[in-house]
Amino acid sequence: MDKNMKQGKDAHGPTLNGGEPCRVFLVEDDLDDQAFSKRELESSPLVQEVKVFGNGEDLISYMRAQGFQDHTVMCMTPTIIVVDLNMPKMDGFKILEMLKSDLFLEEIPVVVVSGELSYETIRRALDLRADGIFRKPMSVDKIQSFFTRGWQWPTREMWMS
Repeated sequence: MDKNMKQGKDAHGPTLNGGEPCRVFLVEDDLDDQAFSKRELESSPLVQEVKVFGNGEDLISYMRAQGFQDHTVMCMTPTIIVVDLNMPKMDGFKILEMLKSDLFLEEIPVVVVSGELSYETIRRALDLRADGIFRKPMSVDKIQSFFTRGWQWPTREMWMS
């Protein structure tokens, strides 16, 4: 087993870095893609919960209402945000820009997905500090590869500082 994929001791099964299974925030406007991605991600023992948002405004509103600007919320469970790039209201680039410009929220890993990944799209996502970029459809294998390629959750101590 890869060094980043250690078996945890909780009732949820395998975990990342010996911690809790992750909570995934999925931002996707297409209902079919929402259903497929949610079902796919929830089938993994590495995922505790998938919360779906139909657009970026809903994600940002939820995070503000839940107190995600405060370290005490984040120490409860790791989170990864999966964002579709092409959406109405607020596209994935704007979400990425907002999250990565916040001194606290910038630590949350953001993976962007798109059906069309041109050089310009990839370059722009990387310039905005996306932590991962994948072509649709989203899958557990893609999320798992994201973790096994070297990315690790920030430690609980970091969230408490």
